[in-house]
Amino acid sequence: MAMTLMLAASLAPTPASAAPGGDLGTLHNGHWTCEYPGDAAAQPRQVPGEGFRITPDSSYRTPDGKGGGTYLLLGKAMVFTSGPLNGHSYEAQGPNTVLQLDAHGKRTGVRCSRKGAASGGFADAPEATVNGAN
Repeated sequence: MAMTLMLAASLAPTPASAAPGGDLGTLHNGHWTCEYPGDAAAQPRQVPGEGFRITPDSSYRTPDGKGGGTYLLLGKAMVFTSGPLNGHSYEAQGPNTVLQLDAHGKRTGVRCSRKGAASGGFADAPEATVNGAN
């Protein structure tokens, strides 16, 4: 009996292993603004043209609503894979904050954060985590 249970356990389907970059994830839907963080002496400074709106199905729209594309989130690595922001890469700090990276994968000092509920009929994602991060 024990041998049968061990054999059955070894033949049972196992979860697929993670992709090489980490688990596939999504960001919360909504408007995201990008800015240089402030401190006690200075307010955050918004970076013009760097905002976006995350929509369902790993998609995004530009602030003017005229352009858009898709993004890929693997582990904490996020990259826009099509559209006007194609190639822009970020490091996810949680479901509501990403840090912009330069072409060499170094942080630029710009952070993008979700600002409230999405418009246009898209509901916010449930309060969940991005690949285990808060």
